[in-house]
Amino acid sequence: MDNSEPFVGRKCWPIAVATALACAALRFGFGSWGSETVRRLAEAPAPAAPARAAAATAFVSLGRGTVCRAGAKDTDIVPHHGRIQSGVSRRDCEERCRQQDTCHGFEFRSSERRCELWLQDIAAHVHDFYHRTVPGSPDFECIVKSPSCSELKAHKALHDAAASELSFFLEDYCEYGPTDEAFDVCSRSYAENVLATNRQLCVEVIKRCDAATCA
Repeated sequence: MDNSEPFVGRKCWPIAVATALACAALRFGFGSWGSETVRRLAEAPAPAAPARAAAATAFVSLGRGTVCRAGAKDTDIVPHHGRIQSGVSRRDCEERCRQQDTCHGFEFRSSERRCELWLQDIAAHVHDFYHRTVPGSPDFECIVKSPSCSELKAHKALHDAAASELSFFLEDYCEYGPTDEAFDVCSRSYAENVLATNRQLCVEVIKRCDAATCA
């Protein structure tokens, strides 16, 4: 297929955000971006239900540019019950959370090597990429630890909404195509990460909820 060929009418991955991101946004720009990653993700079949023996992942990333929140209406940028450590790697941050039974997940900022351990529920998350909560690059990542079925579904719903918002943003502001800058508003890698993360969240919902689909 020619890189400029639009995706109108093409088969898209049948998830909640397919028409919003994998189809609607693709019709205006992703097709002309020439991104094999996006094309592969958008046209890949929906995740199949895994074998019952398949174990759910202990830590589930909510993707690039996400910050943890105690609830959908929570605006606090640090947890009420948590521990903040600087100068550590993401792997070390994850290991520290793994070793604490009271840790529900963590938020990591790569530019500061800042590890924010959450010793309370992470009931929601915010996509900081377009809705900046603090100065600097939106190089955050919220990771939840062993979320329940209901918790994961709540995060999936929030992620679906963010993916839909992204599709409209791309259509309105990125008509000339993507940029290769990681934190630019029209970043190719960020858009691909949103799509890949949403797909992985679907897989995790299927595993944790013992369901046939993530709908």
